[in-house]
Amino acid sequence: MTIRNAAFSAIRWTSMAMLGRAVIAFAQIVALSRILDPADFRLVAIAVTIVGIGIVFTDMGISSALIRFRDVTVDELNSLFWLNVILGAVVTLSVAAGSPLIAMFYGDERLVPLVLLASTVFFVTALGQQQRAMAEKNLRFDILFKIDIASALFGFGLAVATALLGFGAMSIIAGNLANAGGVTLLSWILLADGWRPKASFSFTAAKRFVAFGSNVVAISMFNALALSGDIILGGRLITGPSLGYYFQPRDLCMRIMFVVNPIVTRVSFPLLASVAHDRSKVKSVYLKAMKMTASVNFPIYAFLAVFGPEVVAIVLGPKWVASAPIMRILAIWCAVRSVGNPVGSLLFATGETKRAIYSALGVAIAVFVFVYIGAPWGILGIPVALTVLYAILIPVFWATLVQPACGASFVEYHRVLLLPALTTTCAALAGVAVLQVTEGALERLVIGGAAGALGYIASSWFINREWLLSMAELLMVNRLRRKHA
Repeated sequence: MTIRNAAFSAIRWTSMAMLGRAVIAFAQIVALSRILDPADFRLVAIAVTIVGIGIVFTDMGISSALIRFRDVTVDELNSLFWLNVILGAVVTLSVAAGSPLIAMFYGDERLVPLVLLASTVFFVTALGQQQRAMAEKNLRFDILFKIDIASALFGFGLAVATALLGFGAMSIIAGNLANAGGVTLLSWILLADGWRPKASFSFTAAKRFVAFGSNVVAISMFNALALSGDIILGGRLITGPSLGYYFQPRDLCMRIMFVVNPIVTRVSFPLLASVAHDRSKVKSVYLKAMKMTASVNFPIYAFLAVFGPEVVAIVLGPKWVASAPIMRILAIWCAVRSVGNPVGSLLFATGETKRAIYSALGVAIAVFVFVYIGAPWGILGIPVALTVLYAILIPVFWATLVQPACGASFVEYHRVLLLPALTTTCAALAGVAVLQVTEGALERLVIGGAAGALGYIASSWFINREWLLSMAELLMVNRLRRKHA
């Protein structure tokens, strides 16, 4: 199978998994927004953020190292498995022990049981991480699709059931834990292929992976801090239910990015690693990954920005009306932020880990500074400040990361972003026109969404045709199979 065919196959399966999980997550947001109170989501926001940062240390970059190195021995796999398990246990115990301090920092004792339950996710996840990393390395995304969807359904069911039983914020943490447990269990059943770890460990066997992973974990930690800086610092600076009204639209916007970008990055990383010796091919793969993420993310976030109040009314419900202006600003922030994601795959694949560390650290520091600057203007000030920051970072990323790693010129890099930005503007104008002549939230969403989609497709035909044809080819699954059989 050629690289192109392998990429299309992997993207299809990854797309189905991400879209499936997005639908399930969307259903959970709709259901729990109507069952739980906005105040509950302040607690959830803090607990989930802690998990997002802690999960970095359960892997220590070993998964990325497994994908990066083509030759992996049985002894290395065995030692790496036990290293993952040990790290997972250490992080679980550390976070559990620190739960009273976390509650004290945010001034809410209700966080203690939430953090205690959430901390178990680290150990459960560590048990199955290696199986998933090897599956990604071998592009076994068809099996990963089944695992992800089944686990997400199980977590969704448990979250809704416990919420209906009155467990409040604890229900979301329980659902996340059930999801993680399902992923680990099914990974062993469907991906292990009979492999079982031996009761032995050799640091020598794991040394090269730890050396590579130490850089990756530093990058991942700084990236996690940058991703969560608005919650970590915002939760301390802004009191009351405001953080709850902020978290739900933020969660919805972020999940879109977490669906679209991993579809590209999970596939582009092994592909970039396989052609890392050829700078021209690296540039080609990276720019296509950039165009794909921008061409999908921009119109989705434009839709949320234009129809923010309608989305909040229908998806979250009437008690979330205060989230409508927050949704609009968050959508713009996420659109700008999304363009930076593929650069991580580029730097890892080309071995530019030191450059990635300094970049991630700089962004994390900048995020906390801009959150601090925006917080005095209330909860709306934070996403406005972060939008300004990430707009500034677009050319900075090119100069300090992209150009040194793959040689893409200033024009090549920014042209990839300009084309989908222009087509998105056309779609947004069509949506705004609909707002002027329609009434009712559902009517505006349906008619406006259809007008925006038609405007985007039509303008893409003239401005961004290469991407449009690539998407058409990607969707024609049966035709491609017959063609390449």
